[in-house]
Amino acid sequence: MIKSFKVQIVLLLIFVGFVYTAADNSTEDAGETLMHHVMDGHDWQPIPLLGSISLHDISVGPITIPVTRHVVMLLINGVLLTAVFTAAFRKKRLIPMGMASVLEPLVFFVRDSLVYPTMGEELGKKWLPFFYTLFFFILCANLLGMIPLFGTSTGNLSITGALAVMVFTAVLVTGMKKHGFFGFFKNMMPEGLPLPIGILLLGIEIPSLIIRNGVLAVRLFANMIAGHFVIYSLLLLIFLIHPLVSIVSVPMALFINLLEVLVAIIQAVVFTMLSSIFISAAVAHH
Repeated sequence: MIKSFKVQIVLLLIFVGFVYTAADNSTEDAGETLMHHVMDGHDWQPIPLLGSISLHDISVGPITIPVTRHVVMLLINGVLLTAVFTAAFRKKRLIPMGMASVLEPLVFFVRDSLVYPTMGEELGKKWLPFFYTLFFFILCANLLGMIPLFGTSTGNLSITGALAVMVFTAVLVTGMKKHGFFGFFKNMMPEGLPLPIGILLLGIEIPSLIIRNGVLAVRLFANMIAGHFVIYSLLLLIFLIHPLVSIVSVPMALFINLLEVLVAIIQAVVFTMLSSIFISAAVAHH
């Protein structure tokens, strides 16, 4: 616990240096500085107090592939997860050792506490690879955002929206595969319901289906970006008011930073659990 606390203090000091890089110019707008560090952009400053790296889009014929700070974070996230899981499970052992012993409880948690209770073992087993990828991708992206030299890719609505679209597509494909195209929509109406009321109910259920999946994106985005806004705002007070403000703002920022670690874990759990519920509901008879 003490080691973890020391690490948080070091990271927060890096935060201060990171913010100072943009805040030392008294003529610069504080809101502009705040948005620069929280939102996406075509530059990345991996080392505080040093210059940033310019990122340029890649053009392949008529296709332009955007390369931004959050895109780089996605690539780092993918490479990191692939390397960690490959190294941890490259050898099959009856008793896991090293990194495998840390990851195995998380794997069992996703299976036994998030997927199987909502989807059942038969359906859940087919979807486990998807939910493992979803959970660890979101968790790693959230935690990477806690390190100052990285960025929070899940604080980008385009990325969380893409994740929600994947879940929405899974809901449609799974439901229509189970009940058929028209049966999927018919399943939204309880049996024996008069046709006029059923049509009215269908007009409510279809938008509700879209909204539920849209909320997945907004919830993850809002929770991840809110904490960073608060932390950077507290640190900016040091430069906007007086250095003595750090006596109050730094401990408060440290507390929010510790709280953000818990939020990062909770959001990965909530997104995965709700996704499994939505997919399970698509195949269930109403």
